[in-house]
Amino acid sequence: MFFKRSKVNLNRGPIREIAWDDKTVEWIAQTKQLNVRITHVLKTVSLGQSQADNEYRDRAEWAVHGVMTSPKFIPVSITFAGNEAQFGGFGYNRMDNYDFNGRKINLPLLEVWLSDQSGQKAELLYAALRDAIMRGGKYCGVRFWKNKGEGLMMEIDKEHGYSYQGGYPILGMVTWPELHAKRLPKWAFPTDNWDFSLNTLPELASDLNKQLEAQ
Repeated sequence: MFFKRSKVNLNRGPIREIAWDDKTVEWIAQTKQLNVRITHVLKTVSLGQSQADNEYRDRAEWAVHGVMTSPKFIPVSITFAGNEAQFGGFGYNRMDNYDFNGRKINLPLLEVWLSDQSGQKAELLYAALRDAIMRGGKYCGVRFWKNKGEGLMMEIDKEHGYSYQGGYPILGMVTWPELHAKRLPKWAFPTDNWDFSLNTLPELASDLNKQLEAQ
């Protein structure tokens, strides 16, 4: 007996048939916040003079990558600009022809840019991810604030599959770096931390330092 292989239903999992489907775009437009998990930061530092063009390149360039897990799987690219007239902005792009379960899929790509002439925002995201990794995590969280109702794609955007007419404003951002040792005893956490516990507190006061100093 022969069975036909069932088709993958792309509308029920983390990926949709259309990169920027109406449901996803509507969700982004109607929310006031974009919650991104930063997973990768690349810092390129150029010092001194370039032999090719004799230009001085004492500067740092940043490439930050993350993902959104709601309303679906959305890769996020964050870049930095020197324009301080606006805090930042976001727009829609698309990455084509990625393999997924034997099919070619067009991935959505949310592009975020931030005004950052001083490098403060880039350094903040770098430090937050570094702290998360040092304590055993895989990402750091950042929340971008936006106006509710802004972010709907125009008809020409839908035709191209990306933001043809430019982007939408980002009002601000917040992140929450947290740094502690990966194997810190639960009783040494702040008492208002959800991970705080007295269950591992040693019976002898002399063992407190032993637990703190244990590798």
